[in-house]
Order: sequence, then C-alpha cells, then structure tokens
Amino acid sequence: MAVTTHSLERSEDPARAQDLRIRLALDAAGLGSFIWYPQGDHGVLDARLLALLGLPPATSMSQAEALATLIHPDDRDGYRIAVERALDPDGDGLLREDVRILRPDGSQRWISVNGRTSFEGTPPQPLRMDGVVMDITGRKQDEAVLRDGARTQRFLVALGDALRPLEDAGAIMRVAMAMLAGHLDVNRCYYSEVERNGAWCRVRNSYNRGVHSLDGRYRLDDYGPEKMRMLRAARDFVLADAETDADIAPAERERYRALSIRSLINVPLVKNQRFIAVLGVNDVRPREWTAHEIELVRETAERTWAAVERARAEAELRQSEERFQQVARNLDAAFYVVDLVHDRVHYLNDAHERLWSIEPVRHRDAWFQRIHADDAHRVRALHDAFARGDAVAFDAEYRIVLDSGAVRWIHDRATVGSRSEDGSVRTVTGLAQDITQAKIAAGLLRQSDEKYRNLFDSIDQGFALLEMIFEEGRAVDYRLCEVNPAFERQTGLVGAAGRTALEVAPDLEQDWFDIYGEVARTGEPLRFERRADALERDFDVYAFRVGPDDAPKVAVLFADITDRRRMEHALRQADRRKDEFLATLAHELRNPLAPLRTGLELLHRWNEREDAVATIGMMERQVRHLVRMVDDLLDISRISRGKVELHRRRVDLTHEVRVAVEAMQATYAAANRTLGVDLASSPLTVFADTTRVMQVLGNLLSNALKFTREGGHVRVCLSREGDEAVLCVRDDGIGIAADHLEQIFGSFMQVDTSLERAQSGLGLGLAVAKELVAMHGGRIQARSDGLGQGSEFMVRLPLDDADQAFVHITVEVPGQPLDIERSAAGHAWKRVLVVDDNRASADTLALLLRLSGFQVAVAYEGRQAVARAQAWHPDAVVMDIGMPDLNGFEACRAMRANAEGRAFLAIALTGWGGADAKAASREAGFDLHLVKPAEPSAITELLSLRLSSRAAPRGAP
Repeated sequence: MAVTTHSLERSEDPARAQDLRIRLALDAAGLGSFIWYPQGDHGVLDARLLALLGLPPATSMSQAEALATLIHPDDRDGYRIAVERALDPDGDGLLREDVRILRPDGSQRWISVNGRTSFEGTPPQPLRMDGVVMDITGRKQDEAVLRDGARTQRFLVALGDALRPLEDAGAIMRVAMAMLAGHLDVNRCYYSEVERNGAWCRVRNSYNRGVHSLDGRYRLDDYGPEKMRMLRAARDFVLADAETDADIAPAERERYRALSIRSLINVPLVKNQRFIAVLGVNDVRPREWTAHEIELVRETAERTWAAVERARAEAELRQSEERFQQVARNLDAAFYVVDLVHDRVHYLNDAHERLWSIEPVRHRDAWFQRIHADDAHRVRALHDAFARGDAVAFDAEYRIVLDSGAVRWIHDRATVGSRSEDGSVRTVTGLAQDITQAKIAAGLLRQSDEKYRNLFDSIDQGFALLEMIFEEGRAVDYRLCEVNPAFERQTGLVGAAGRTALEVAPDLEQDWFDIYGEVARTGEPLRFERRADALERDFDVYAFRVGPDDAPKVAVLFADITDRRRMEHALRQADRRKDEFLATLAHELRNPLAPLRTGLELLHRWNEREDAVATIGMMERQVRHLVRMVDDLLDISRISRGKVELHRRRVDLTHEVRVAVEAMQATYAAANRTLGVDLASSPLTVFADTTRVMQVLGNLLSNALKFTREGGHVRVCLSREGDEAVLCVRDDGIGIAADHLEQIFGSFMQVDTSLERAQSGLGLGLAVAKELVAMHGGRIQARSDGLGQGSEFMVRLPLDDADQAFVHITVEVPGQPLDIERSAAGHAWKRVLVVDDNRASADTLALLLRLSGFQVAVAYEGRQAVARAQAWHPDAVVMDIGMPDLNGFEACRAMRANAEGRAFLAIALTGWGGADAKAASREAGFDLHLVKPAEPSAITELLSLRLSSRAAPRGAP
C-alpha cells in the first residue's frame, strides 16, 4: 500500500492524487458524493449516489427536483430548512440532515446528507456545496425496533401493574381493552369469549371511542368459514383496509361498514386444542399493522386471559368457601375434619354437639367412648385400617350411647383429605348422620316390602315409577326410579332403573313427557293407547300420580300391544282390500257387460246386416275378457290351496312365444298399439306346461296393453343367458313407482285405483303369473325407471337343452289410428257426444244412437271430449267417469265452463254405482247418473224425452 501511494505521489499531480484518495475513501465507506451550485440550482451526483437514489447514470438533478420527487413528503420541510441554514453566510455552512427518499422503483430508504458550503465575494455569497450521502436504512430500522420494543415493554409492565390488583373479570377486561386501545390509538378493542358449545361467542366490557359498542352474543357460523378456520387453527386475522382488500366479499364489506371497521387485528386464543377467545382491535382508518403491533395484541390477549382466569378462579374459590361454610352450618349431620397424625380436630360444625351431646373435643378418642360396646371393636378395626391406608374410605353404621342412656344409630363416613409422604392418611373429612328413625322404619319397611316385591315381580304388566323433570314449567324428561322385571320385557330397555328416559331412549318423543307431566300436575289419572316410535312399540298405558300433591312422581302400568296393533292393521288392510276388490269387481264386470248388452240390442235391430259380424266379434272379445277375469280368480284360489297340477313336457319356447304373439297382434292393432318381437331363431327347450307358460305370457301382454297409452310400443324378447331362457316384455307406458315394484305381484293389487285408470282388471294377472313361474322353478321380476318411463317384466326359466344357437328376427305390427267420427251439422237437439275410453262401449252406443235418429260424435279420452264439445256444440253428452288423461268429473266441469251459458244435457254412464259416485256426479254438473250396463232402449228413450222437452223453447239453430 505504501509503495502504491509513493508511486502515485511521484507520477501524478498532488491535487489529482488527493482526489483519487478521496474517491478511494468514499468507495470504501459506501458513500455517494455530490456538488451543488446554489446560484443555478444545479447539482452533480457521482455514480455511487445515483445508484443509492435509484437513478440512471449521468443523471443531473436540481434541489427543487429532489424535493419534489425524491424526498419523502413528511421530511421535505425539515430538509428545506436545513439547506437554507447551510446557505446562510452567518452560519457554519454545514448541512447535516437525515431524510427518507422515495426511489423510482417504489422502495423507501433512509439517507444521511452531510455537506459544506463555500462562500465568495463581499458580502459573502454561497458558491457551491460539497457533500456526501450515506444509506442509513438499516440503522434507522434497528432504532425503530429498539424504540418499539422499549415502548412495548413499558406498556406490558404498565398492563401487568394495572391488572394485578383487580379481582373482577369484567374490570380486568375493561382496563386491558382501554389500555391497549390507547397504546395503539384505535377506535375499538374487545375481548370475545367462545362459549363451551363452540357455537356462540360473547363480547363484554369492550372499549369503544367514537363507534358503537359490540357487546353482545354472536353466532360463530355467521362469520365466513375461512375466517373461522383461521381462528380455530390459532392463526391471526389481520386486515389493512376492508374497502380495498380483494379477499373481502361485498356482503362482508357491508358488515364492516355497518360496524365502522376499516382495519383490524383478530388474535385467537386456543388452549388445549379448544378455541376459547378472540382479542380484537378495530380502527375506522386503513392501517398497515406492524409485526410489533400484532405481537403486542397477541401478548395482551395472553395476559388478559391469564388475569381473567385467575380472577375467576379466585372468585370461585371464595364462593366455594362461602358455600362450604353455609352448607356445613346447615347440615343436620356432624361434619368434621381431623388430623390423624397429631390426633387433633381441625373443624366441627354446630350439628356435632346436637348429635353427640358433648362439647366439641380436641381428641377423637372422646368419640369412641360413646360407641356401643357391641360395635366398638368392629368400628375401631375399620378406622385403624382406614388410618393405615388399607381402605380407601371409612364407612360404618354403629350405635352410640348418650349420657341419658338413650341409644342412637349413626352412619359415619370419612374420606382421605391428605396423605403423608409414606402414604399413610394424614387428614380425613367425615360426616356422621343420625339414622335412628331410618333404622326403625327400615324394619317395618322390610316386612311390607317383601309383600310388595312379590306382587311387583309377579305381574305381567310393565310397571315404572317416574320422577318428572321440569324446566320452565314444562316436563322435559323423567327419571325411572323403579321398574319391575316385566318392564324390560315390555320395552326392551335393560338397566333403566336410576337413569332418565332420554339416557335409555334418546329419541323418545316429547309427547310422553307432556302426558306424564300433566298427570303429575293435575293428579288426574289417565288411560290411553299410544305408539313410542323411539322403541318401535305400541303401549296400553295407565298413569297416575303417587305421593303428595307437590311431588312430581307418576306411576305407570302398561302393556305392549304392538302385536295386537299389527294384527288390527293387517285386518283393516285386508278389509280395505276386500272392499276395493269388490268395488273394482263390480265396476270391471259392468264394463264388458255394457257393450254386450248394447250389441245385443243392435243385433235385434240389424237382423241380417253385415255390421252384425263386427258386433258379434266385439261381443266375443268382451266375453273372453270376462272369462279371463274369472279364470284368474279360479287360478289364484287353486294356487293358494295347492290344487294346480302342471302337465310338463319338453317345449320349444321360441315356437310357443311366436304363436302367442301372433295371436295378440289383432288385439294390439285394434287398440292402436305397436307390438314388436325379438326371438332366437334356434329352439330354446324348456320342460314346462305349455298352457301355463303361455298363460303367463298372455297375462304379461294384457298387462302391457292396459298400461301403454294409445300409439305406444310393446316388445317381446326371448333370448338365452347361461342355462336360462329369458323372456322379456317391455313397454313405454305409464311406468311403475319404485315403492310399487314388489307390491304389484300381490293378489288384488291395483297400483292405480284412481278414476283415471287407463284400463280394467282385478289385479290378479301378475299374481297368477308369479306363482306359475315359481312352480316351473323360475322367477319373475319387474323393472321401471319410474312413472312415465315404461316398464319391463323379465321371466327366467331353466333350459332343458343348453346347446343351442340363436338368431333374432323382428316383427312390427302397427296399430290403427284413433278414429273420431265427424258428422255434419244436424237438426236442432239431436247432437249427442259419446265419451268412453272403452272403445267397444263407445262405438256400440254410437251405432245404437245413430239408428235411433241422433247425430253422434265419439271421443275416447277426456281432453279430446272437451275439445270436441267446444267445437261441435253437442245437445247431449253421454260420458264415462273412469278415464285416463282427464276423468269424467273434470271433463264435465270443463265442458260446462266452455259452454258460455249454452245448455246441454250431461249423462254419466259408468260402472261406479255407489252413493258417493252419484253425489260426485251431481257436483260435477251431470244431469243424470246411469250405471253400466244400462238398458240400451232406456238410454235412447231418455235422450229423446229430455232433448224433446228442451227443444220447445229453443230458437233457430
């Protein structure tokens, strides 16, 4: 280093060498330098200073620019004054000032500016200022930390001094919150305690300055789930500005506005993994909270909680001592505390003298002198074992002899208060109670108790003695003081004695408590039958109050009647099904009889007309329908009695199914339904009764026809799966609800018993099918995706020959379109609209009316009939009641509403003939109610008579 310096001094100008040494010193110190010329406000900054200020190289800057752009607004006035003082010729010309600068990249730094001014002229004028700048940010931060730490420590010391003498938890919270709010200069500070249930919190004794108090009870679920997760996980929730924070939802921002909160700190307290409290500070201003401030809130929360817990513990201790003294003074038993090591009595209550008839003694031996001679040895042995630590407690009943010679029975119980280091008992606390009267009563009670117990245990009815538990005047539970053996058999509750009802049956209904509570209050005995859903049993109960009027005890005698109720319900269900079956049977038998009767009438009128062939065919179909219902009735009866015999042989199921489907095609075509079939081309051999298997298929196809709407599709599929032949009948009809999939195979089961039933039947076809399939060793299953989604019935039969190949063929048979007869406008009071979803009934009646001279239109559905009536204006409507889409009652009301005052005759022609059906007809607007099968000539004569009577006042058509 010396060589280098010597070389410089010899080879360079001394001034230049001096300047180089200065630059080397500035570099070593990390200082930036500047020269400022006040006259032109022009400054020259070296590279180090420009880098410090965050400015690009070769940047020049005036004093005015520095003040306007670089120096922090809070430091500009002080820096300007320091510069003016340095430029004053009468001063020392020195500039020494620490200021904050705002660099172009947004960062903030502390710098120390030191400069010296050079003056010239007379009077002296400032020529230039030479200076250096040092970055002192780290030093300033260290000073701030030290200042904050010292200030925090002073606050915590003051807080501890203020809280230490306070004994009331509320006062502790008030003082702590006020001091913390003043220290942090905030508008609100509160301490919120979480209740034991973890669902609510409560704010008490909060500090509020210029804002309303938050004292009150709050539900924790009302706060955001993310915030609650943070607090329960012991994570602080800090908010600098609720108005600009992107994580704050609009609704939460509105709540903050309503509470005058712009910034906040919430510090949770979690002890033993339980969220117990929150200390919060709020301010109406936005605020960047420092780490020291957050730590101070956290420390204050801990100290406040500790002080509150201490105060509460001391308060509880004082209350406990007061309660102890009060209880001890009022006990009707001798309470004592004894030091066994020194044989010294620490405490005796007032009852001691009354019981033992002696003054308080210092030694326990005086007590033993009172013990009856027959009991003394036993009691001393028990006491010595307890004193040695061989027994955990002293519990003895013995007699004492008073000075008067009177004998008293004493129940003396003592427990260990403290032990010596060797484990021996040091102090004991005990209670000696006079049980003389209880002993006398016990002897008498034993005699009566034996009689009572024999009766109590032998009765087959359940018995329970209940002690009612009331809250705010309402019975909320009861304790089972005593139960007999039959109680467990009747209720299924084991070990119930001594426990409450809600302990042994938590779901027991409130109604039971209300009933027994009323018996306890009024003293009126009550007999009733009721179901206990919690026990899934029904009971016949007799309840009556026992004991004095103010004693809330009720005795209950009861019997389990669940089986009886179940049988009664089954009988009622069977009776209901019987009634429904009889009503359905009457209705269903009337439906085919009506067209039969009308057809016969037509045959009489037509004689040899060609239309007679079609009518006879219709009659044959209706007769077959009647025969099928009767066969189903006979089959279900035979099956139930085991009288059905199967004539089984090897059968090609593919061939038999094809024949059966072809036989049903005409029926489907007449009903405007499409029947498709997929069959295996090779034989599928089963060992079966052909007639019965085809009966199963026929029932399934009839069922599908009933519940598939007009224009719908039914498909029969036959295939092989493993060693089984699988026969499926699928439709796109009304479908089956999930809870009816199993019920539909029951006898007389009608899933839809409403007036809108689409088709007829007794509800036996599927029951017969199920039994016949089971007799063949197979099984049947119903499937449906729900109402309106169609249904599928799958029959599985064991194959007799498993080695078969199969190819599928498809046959489609379209149904006939709906045909509504359209007649030209006729003469007055001759237009008759016939409405019936049974096409045979509707068509035959229409033919009969036309032969009688009426103009007739036909509709096969309710909505279609309403539209037809509105367009055609019939003079009379003959309408069935039970129809799909819209039943006859609803259709009649709609026709009356659309008639706009125009009169027409409405006749109900239905299989329902009961008084309720007739009353419903009148209410719906029908003029007459006829029961199927009505006499055809009577219908024509009735229409002629009624319409002619209405034609008289009618004007031109």
